[in-house]
Amino acid sequence: MATVYRQMYTRPLPKSAETFTRKGVEYAKWTDGRGRKHQERVIVPDKGKYAGQMRLLLETSMYYADLRDEHGHLHTVSTECTHEGNALEFVRNWNLRIERIKLGSISADEYAVADHQGTPLTAHFQAYDEHLRVHVNRKTGFVASDRHRRNRRDHLNRVATDLGWTKLAHLKREQLEKWLAEQAAKKMGPRTRNTYALSWSAFCGWCVDTHRLAVNPFTRLGKANEQADQRRQRRALSPDDLAKLIDAAQRRPLAEYGRETVSVARADGEKPKRSSWTYKPITPENITDCERRARERFKDRPDLIADLQTEGRQRGLFYKTLLLTGLRLGEARSLTVGAATLEGDSPFVALAAADEKARRGAEILLRADLAKDLSRELAKRLAVQQRAAERVGQPVPMALSADAPLLQVPSDAGRVLNKDLAAAGIPKKDDRDKTFDVHSFRRTFNTLLAEAGIPLTTRQILMRHAAETITDRHYTDRDLIDSRAALDLLPSLPLDRHETEQQAAVKEGTTNGPINPASTEPRVRACERDLLTRPLTPLIEKPCTDVVSDGFPSSDDAESDSFPSADSDELCELVGSGGETFPRGLEPLTFSSGG
Repeated sequence: MATVYRQMYTRPLPKSAETFTRKGVEYAKWTDGRGRKHQERVIVPDKGKYAGQMRLLLETSMYYADLRDEHGHLHTVSTECTHEGNALEFVRNWNLRIERIKLGSISADEYAVADHQGTPLTAHFQAYDEHLRVHVNRKTGFVASDRHRRNRRDHLNRVATDLGWTKLAHLKREQLEKWLAEQAAKKMGPRTRNTYALSWSAFCGWCVDTHRLAVNPFTRLGKANEQADQRRQRRALSPDDLAKLIDAAQRRPLAEYGRETVSVARADGEKPKRSSWTYKPITPENITDCERRARERFKDRPDLIADLQTEGRQRGLFYKTLLLTGLRLGEARSLTVGAATLEGDSPFVALAAADEKARRGAEILLRADLAKDLSRELAKRLAVQQRAAERVGQPVPMALSADAPLLQVPSDAGRVLNKDLAAAGIPKKDDRDKTFDVHSFRRTFNTLLAEAGIPLTTRQILMRHAAETITDRHYTDRDLIDSRAALDLLPSLPLDRHETEQQAAVKEGTTNGPINPASTEPRVRACERDLLTRPLTPLIEKPCTDVVSDGFPSSDDAESDSFPSADSDELCELVGSGGETFPRGLEPLTFSSGG
């Protein structure tokens, strides 16, 4: 049987220690803060980081032993015992375990699982959190974010507290399923319930990998149907509503200082105070009057008026960028001036992998008018910095810092958007109970591309989705797509033989009689055909007014490779051979944030 012993270690001498020599051995004595006297041996190491320094020579309170595992490898193991008899019992159990493993009656992993059964569950949570902090995800190549780790901790601690779980042996699948069912009865959404189930399944999977559990009790745990009970259903806005929103966003910062006050009802005898009145909200009906009163109020402070107008212009540019790029809020915040290439034929902005949701990185294409708006805004910001430097006598910068944010994103973007929606007269929720929030700009981006006839594969690339089903199922507002106009593009199939013969005669050019427009070949918008065949930059290209009767553009259009300007007012209509017009689809958004 192996012997047990206490390990020796050193530590610095206390400041109040006095040294003396007894029988050729040097000692130190001192009194600690509790008044207890101590006396320990002193040594001076001749090598190592403490070489030449006087240090106390101490021994551990725990006993250690040199033991061999089932492979014959020698290990120094702490017995975690302060009494020698208990330490010797630990050694006997160790040797008995090794013999059983060699005989094959039990595996080392099973012993490891047994050792962890008595460990408090909170200790396992702490070890798992440390694992998430340093573990590199094999798909993304990044460690877990602080928000992800916090959510996992919250999920684990809440369930363990509610169910009274304190050890791994307490984990029961049926108890977690019952808890999830109770939360569903309390109106917890299916997506939230699924995140709780996922957190526990991932935690137990890690416990299996680290030999803390033999099996994962939550493997193949049932998943709630998120589509059947979707708590937040987002909608897309029409081009008209988008124009109203951006206009209101540019005007509201100044209009906020011209709002009228309105009294709030108070109890009888209550003295007037700040809570007894409030400001009227800004609406499309009063925003012009609010702007006028604000200009009158600040007529002696033109610099403040200019600052408020700048804030509005930057907010409108922020909304326009989200709409024409499909960026997420966090991604938009991460963009810097140095990452933007706004000159040339193909402007874009580079999105770093660390800032993208999928952690792949991407080059976000910018439409020409958006790149122009961004360049104009950066030039104005540079001019402001140059004037400020001249006033204080500092060196005048020649360019903005590459690390400066590209967009001025409000810190509370959700609350600001809600007020802008109200100022534009757009309800937060529509009659379908669908809401519009910051992430809905991304849904609008995809919906307008779909309405313009952009193929699903192209939209998937622009949306940076891994699968087409995500683009089509979650980011397309089908209520904004004109499905009836698409039906009108299908060929006519008359049941009357006379009508069929008349159509054949039309094709051969031998008829002299009147032609029914509904019986001609399918009408195709030339602009939609261009969208399917031309490059992705700009994203939405050529409007037209061509009359198309045979499904093909004229020879002049086929040879032309020019595009109308962003300020063009041309309309793209469906025109039949009889001269009638049909409703046009959603056209490219060419509104500018203004100067």
